[in-house]
Amino acid sequence: MTERVLTVAESDSSGASGVQADIKTIMALGGYAAAALSAITAQDTRSIRHMHVLEPSLVVQQMRAVLEDVGADAIKTGYLINEEIINAVADVLDEYQHQNIPVVVDPSIVLRNGGRFMGEAAIAAIKRRLLIRAAVLTPDKREAELLTGMTIRDIDDMRHAADMMRTLGAETVLLKAGQAVSDKVVYLVATADEERIYERQMLKTRRTLGAGCTLSSAITVSLAQKFDVFSAIERALDFMHQAMLHAPAFGGAAGPMNHAFDIEAKTSPFSPGSVKVGTYS
Repeated sequence: MTERVLTVAESDSSGASGVQADIKTIMALGGYAAAALSAITAQDTRSIRHMHVLEPSLVVQQMRAVLEDVGADAIKTGYLINEEIINAVADVLDEYQHQNIPVVVDPSIVLRNGGRFMGEAAIAAIKRRLLIRAAVLTPDKREAELLTGMTIRDIDDMRHAADMMRTLGAETVLLKAGQAVSDKVVYLVATADEERIYERQMLKTRRTLGAGCTLSSAITVSLAQKFDVFSAIERALDFMHQAMLHAPAFGGAAGPMNHAFDIEAKTSPFSPGSVKVGTYS
């Protein structure tokens, strides 16, 4: 656990998404997780009941406290809420640009029901300030449409959208589209030199809450561990798929995934009776 990952995102009280999903993923894949919160939410598997947005200065102080002491081998950004926080986070990333820390940007623009988390000013700030720092950008179809102004209907549209987002600065784009373009889940990965398309079977499960956070943080820890970008993405896709397959039946709506599936398979439950009690002087 020597590779350090800083995630900058919101807290999810249900434990399914946001910083909680990031930390579980990073630790499950062998990394050390640190976090800077952008907001504190009261949410369950159905909805976000309440959100307290933190001051941009506090988000920055959290980032600097980690980067100046623990350090980071990779950074992930998730839901940054508004233009002010996005600009503040981007300022810190600019300060540390000389360290060549890979940054994975999960734009987190869209709500579970397809609505928008962010207004136009925040989306514009992502395009202007974050994409240029992104080693990997991980939008879904709707987020890609909001970032490019396109309507994505097929694979060719996915290619065009990925090219546009790369033109805005992202080194690698991982674009997810589901049934809109195929009967499978399609992931298009575009770099300056290569394009790859990955297909996964559409799982018949509601246990997908936090999937985007899980995917992006799995990529981030893999980059910290010096995986090449395609290997990092392939590992992340496999991890996310297994976390869905092994998900517990928690919650009344889109339930959480199981980030500890591999840990559970390798360890036996702790038994208090196995602990020897001695006398120490």
